[in-house]
Amino acid sequence: MSNIENFIYLFDPKNDQFQNISWAEPIFIAMARAYQNDEEISLYIDNDYIKNMIVSSYQDNKTYSPVEQIVNRTGLEKISSHLTSIMLKNFTSLSPTDLKDLRDYLQYLFLELMNNVADHAHSPVGGYAMAQYYPIGKKIQFVVADRGVAFLKNMQLNFTDIQNEEAAILKALQKGITSTEQKMYGQPKNAGFGLYAMFEILKMTGGRFVIISNDTLLRYENGHFEIKKLSIPWKGVVASFEFFEANINYKMDEFTSNYLWNVDDEDEDYF
Repeated sequence: MSNIENFIYLFDPKNDQFQNISWAEPIFIAMARAYQNDEEISLYIDNDYIKNMIVSSYQDNKTYSPVEQIVNRTGLEKISSHLTSIMLKNFTSLSPTDLKDLRDYLQYLFLELMNNVADHAHSPVGGYAMAQYYPIGKKIQFVVADRGVAFLKNMQLNFTDIQNEEAAILKALQKGITSTEQKMYGQPKNAGFGLYAMFEILKMTGGRFVIISNDTLLRYENGHFEIKKLSIPWKGVVASFEFFEANINYKMDEFTSNYLWNVDDEDEDYF
């Protein structure tokens, strides 16, 4: 995740170097699945580890989850619960209370990012999601990747002043921002919390994330943003985060109460 921009060149129809890849994280695997499905090609990768992650059946003794395809919201809660259960089996030293907090956080994060793909991607192949636990750092990496219209086109539906992907991503990280009008019983419905909630949770827990939208990469790490223009754009969106076990300080209900539902006059309107 720390250098995915160095591998974007692989996702180009002219490339034939996938066989040279010797190690990959979930962010690369999800992108590879979305890419090969969208381009209707087979990827030749001469590496058993990566081939297992991409094409083989899931095995219970692995620290990574199967690659799940996202088509719409149907079944996403079940996928989120499944991914969470796979990840939690690795956290054997946590107390029951901390384990519950971790479960709540992960299920929320997984589901919100997958919902974003289902609602906004407009991707011909849907999206792909995957998670992996890293025992040395005691962290989880999660990713969703699609081949859709990306942030700018979505955001311009409601924010015509936004003119580039960077501004669109930063806008999407704000509270209550969404690119669709969502109402319940004729009144504005709480919406636009997916990326904002991810941002707040990862800030609070010392995590980090990467978002790719077409020709722009935004990385958040150690309290700072880094933004890059990609020489070879990715078609669509990739969103990946790393969540660290050691930094769970809030119960999930306290987080939602303090960060999500505490709306004041300065908050953005819901759309």
